[in-house]
Amino acid sequence: MPTFAPHSPARVMDGGSLPETPTLPLKPTRKQVSRACDWCRAKRIKCDNGRPCRACLQKGADCTHKGTDEPRTLPQALREIEKLQRRVKDLEFELEGYRSQRVSIPTPAPTSSKSSPDSWRRTGQDSSSSSPPDSPNYQWEGIQVATARSDQTSYYGPSSGVYFVSRIGSYLSTMFGVLCADRSIQPRGASRNLAIASANESSERDSDAANAGDGFSPMNRTQEEYFLNLFWEWSHCFLPVVDETWLRSHYASLWETGSAYRKNSPLVDIILALCLQHGYTFMARDTSNASGQNDATIAGRWYYRRSQSLLTADLESPTIISVQCHIFTVIYLCAASFANMCHVVLAQAIRTAHILGLHLEPSSDLPRGERELRKRIWWVLYTSELKSAAKLGRPTMIQPSQFTVSFPSDDIEVASYNGATLGSYDLDVTWLTYTIQHEKLVLSMHEVAEATYPKFGEVSSHGSLYQDPRGLESCAEVLASNLPSLRAWIAQLPPGMKTLRRNGGEPFSTDRSPLVIEDLAPVWLQRQRVCLELMYHTFTLNLCRPFISFTSHATTYAPISERHAMTAVNHAIAYTLITHQVTMETDLFSGWSEYFMWQWNAAITIIGFILANPIHPSNPKARQALELAIAIFDGYGANFPVAASAAKIMRALLGKADLLAERLRTGVAMSCDANKCLDDGQGGGEDEMGWLDSSSGQQMDPNYFSQFMDWALSVDSFNSFEKFFDASNPADPWAFGQQ
Repeated sequence: MPTFAPHSPARVMDGGSLPETPTLPLKPTRKQVSRACDWCRAKRIKCDNGRPCRACLQKGADCTHKGTDEPRTLPQALREIEKLQRRVKDLEFELEGYRSQRVSIPTPAPTSSKSSPDSWRRTGQDSSSSSPPDSPNYQWEGIQVATARSDQTSYYGPSSGVYFVSRIGSYLSTMFGVLCADRSIQPRGASRNLAIASANESSERDSDAANAGDGFSPMNRTQEEYFLNLFWEWSHCFLPVVDETWLRSHYASLWETGSAYRKNSPLVDIILALCLQHGYTFMARDTSNASGQNDATIAGRWYYRRSQSLLTADLESPTIISVQCHIFTVIYLCAASFANMCHVVLAQAIRTAHILGLHLEPSSDLPRGERELRKRIWWVLYTSELKSAAKLGRPTMIQPSQFTVSFPSDDIEVASYNGATLGSYDLDVTWLTYTIQHEKLVLSMHEVAEATYPKFGEVSSHGSLYQDPRGLESCAEVLASNLPSLRAWIAQLPPGMKTLRRNGGEPFSTDRSPLVIEDLAPVWLQRQRVCLELMYHTFTLNLCRPFISFTSHATTYAPISERHAMTAVNHAIAYTLITHQVTMETDLFSGWSEYFMWQWNAAITIIGFILANPIHPSNPKARQALELAIAIFDGYGANFPVAASAAKIMRALLGKADLLAERLRTGVAMSCDANKCLDDGQGGGEDEMGWLDSSSGQQMDPNYFSQFMDWALSVDSFNSFEKFFDASNPADPWAFGQQ
């Protein structure tokens, strides 16, 4: 069999030795470039990092790089594919939107002269909304309920405090088996309206308009100027909607030599009403008269009425003064807790501003100070609308696409325009800085709410929100992804607008560290710092409060929802601690303002958390904060009946929380005999608090509530209970709601 010699690259020379192989120099490795130039890519030749490259220099070509980098690896290619797919979907969505807009343009039908209201409503939604076509408009519905101010039911949305109070009432009704009117756990003043505060006032209604005093003779010039000083120290630094020099000159022109009374001015009247309401605690009066005539929340009501009368006469020819009057009226009614009247007047102010063109960029022909004043008026209206809508849970009436006015300025030039006396504190902080930062905070809050509440509506459309823990957790995830935008507001805040903390505490945090009040800072700045932080805590707790659930789901773990509930109560505690310290240690909050109502808002959040979690590690701190809130209410209660009512309600609810915790510890079944519950000695019809003061655990008659078996008495069934308590039925021992 033949054999084959292996192939050898070198031939063996005679003598058996191999020839010498010449040594060649090693070729250097070519440097790689991230991307060749356009000419080298087209010719498919080597390129280098030179600009121009060597190949282009040798050939005299233009060395350009106009193209884009192409994916060189598989992951890059996959990412590019996904990016292009998303872009295609976006373009398809935009195309579908244009098609739907063309289809939805209403055309008059030849057989009918009327258009369908529903078609117009759909058209408006399609043209103004960015939601996909044919997608449902989810809405988290609120409640229709009567309040302590009115027997007529009004709508309150899920973001409102009234809605949360209704949830508390529903929960307590279920746990104790005693139905209650929602208004029974709402603070009540001595007067329910501004027309007639008491029976004795009916004869005074038609008196001369000059008798504008609140139960006393009209004030002279010295007295009025004293209260006007309160305006410059308190309201003006929060609402810079009037020119200080002009207002002082206008007020002086109302007085004639030798005249005991000044001329009428709706602006001066409403400002005086606001100052009387705020400074009622400084006035000497007969404390033995407990009638509504001495209700501090409506102090100055005669000035308010005269201002409204004068404004009505000029409805057809409004001026900027009309808008300014409406703004101060909103603040007056808000502090007096007339929520519906406040909302109506705010809408009137917005429409008046539209008539005057304040929603448009001011003319460049105007002086800068006047242009900035018009901007401030509009932005105060816009943010007040957003704030009021969130507070009451109602829709807004202004869309950002409907106005073009730019954001106002707060620089030193504007702050000192026309001889303004408040001036500035440093280069970054003027007396106008609070308004700018407050408006930014409101806008951030509104942005978070607009991104979150549609998810609430989507989940609630499938059933009870609080019976679906997974759905509630999905809402919590949406809120968690949007809350950082609210916290980002703190990062851009000037250091001069932050109140320092003791023991290294952090401003705008919930570490419960005491404030360091800077005595050398102007009083207006001290107030602005405190109020700005209070509003931040209020907005945060309002956004997180819906996650305080009164329904227990032991088998479901919802960490994000629980964290939001803790966030709500922590910010409510922070609000209470700040308010208590400022009230007890300083005079910054002397007098009445809307911040009392925000304190009530924080208090119901704390008590709601305690009731929902009778045994919880955070309850001791929460209870301590609630005791401080009661102390605040007691402090105001000497002059303001509504504060005394709030303190009484909190004590009663705290007693119910103690009873729930005790029964949970001992395992005693919770029940209550409705026929034996006490009424606190005041009469259930008038006080409506008798059910709260029942702490006994007597056995209930099982047949007593048989008539309600068809009605779903479930936790978080937010219904108004007034219709179940007909006072005309003598057989009903729970005739709540009588006045």
